[in-house]
Amino acid sequence: MNKCIYCGIDHDLSESDIIPDALTNARILNKNVCRIEHNNKFSDMFESKVINALSFITNELDIKSSKGKKYASYEAVVTIEGTDYNLKLHGDNEIFNGRVLKSADNTQMISSYDQAVKIAKDENMVKPLDVNTIKIEKKIKINNEIFFDISMYRMLSKIAFEWYCSKNSISGYYSEFNDIIKFITTGEGTNPVSVIQEEKIYEMLNQQVNLGSHTLFAIEKEYGEIDVIISLFGLLMYKVKVTNKRPDICKNNFLYTELRTDSSRNELVYHSYYEAEQKFAEDNFMSVGMINGMTLMVPKVMMPIPNAELYPILFNLAKYFIAVDDDITMPNDRLNKIFFTQLKNITQASTLQKKSIKRFVNETFYQGHEKIRLNPYTSNKKAVVLFYAVYLVGKSKEEILDDRILQKILREGLQNLNRKVFIVDDEMENKLKQIMMEDEKYSDVLEVGAQKIMNWQK
Repeated sequence: MNKCIYCGIDHDLSESDIIPDALTNARILNKNVCRIEHNNKFSDMFESKVINALSFITNELDIKSSKGKKYASYEAVVTIEGTDYNLKLHGDNEIFNGRVLKSADNTQMISSYDQAVKIAKDENMVKPLDVNTIKIEKKIKINNEIFFDISMYRMLSKIAFEWYCSKNSISGYYSEFNDIIKFITTGEGTNPVSVIQEEKIYEMLNQQVNLGSHTLFAIEKEYGEIDVIISLFGLLMYKVKVTNKRPDICKNNFLYTELRTDSSRNELVYHSYYEAEQKFAEDNFMSVGMINGMTLMVPKVMMPIPNAELYPILFNLAKYFIAVDDDITMPNDRLNKIFFTQLKNITQASTLQKKSIKRFVNETFYQGHEKIRLNPYTSNKKAVVLFYAVYLVGKSKEEILDDRILQKILREGLQNLNRKVFIVDDEMENKLKQIMMEDEKYSDVLEVGAQKIMNWQK
């Protein structure tokens, strides 16, 4: 019989989004959570505060709730020709999209020419602007306090607890989880969450994990303590102590899940670190005989196991987390450096997969839009990469797109493309712009590429 893992009741259960739906494109569920007290109420208690604070991040990563039609809105200060405008945006293309903009000091307005004349009631007071040649800068205020807020810590505890229970098919309440349950449901008791501040650990995970992914990693420490490591969007990594002593029923204690922004995922499930280590050795090496009682092993060149590249990294991470306890709960200079480095990577990168390109084309090449003219005076690294992706599709002889053909086109045109993620610095942005703008017909090529992508959507 299914029972709630928080309180043990066996009726009115629901499917709990382990990670809130608005924070991931790859949903994972726990079916053993009561609907009202320990699912619905959590949204008001702590989840909604985190979701709202992270709206800019989810927007940048093309993540939106399955229940909503639009991506989350965020507040921005857009500076146009030296004047600030306070806006609420769902995307970059909403800056001018039919709206009337009022400057922060209420001295200027921007709108379509006809609308501006109508508002001013005097054509002499209206100055034409060409949005393709004026300087535009968007500024976003990121308050990293949310990453150290009790609401964040309660949400991360919920994620770790529900994920670990789901991987062990736990149904019902177990007293071994009492401490974390109390913290999740009331915010009281000992905080089981700390923040990892070792820069090399972030660098190690960055080499393997797609930008913007959520990763969860469970290990069993000495005397049965279970820790779950959560990397949230790759921005910060947290350690959550799920229990000091695992219940005997929990057999799977070396776990890994990566949830990517394109909805795909990677998963490993083992009883223990030792079992994973043995499995990796057995599947990647074979015996070629014995000398002096020692078995000689050689790699199985033709028989790699799925996700083989993950194992060495996870083994190194496990050794670190078992041996080292150097985490904190409040920000410091080390963590601030890590956070802003990771944030910069996210905001300067484009996730080049169907969903992100589809969104970009829909928002940019809408019915009745004017032909695209790139603005040489404005920097928008993510948009430039997406324009270049559309440009490559337009130049390609491929008429019918699918995921394989799209990635082939992108790999040939973007030599440094790695795992569908492309990080752009100033030099690369200018280079891609230059390539397109030196083509006299680039605007037409963009239209052709956009049409191919629209046809693919249909």
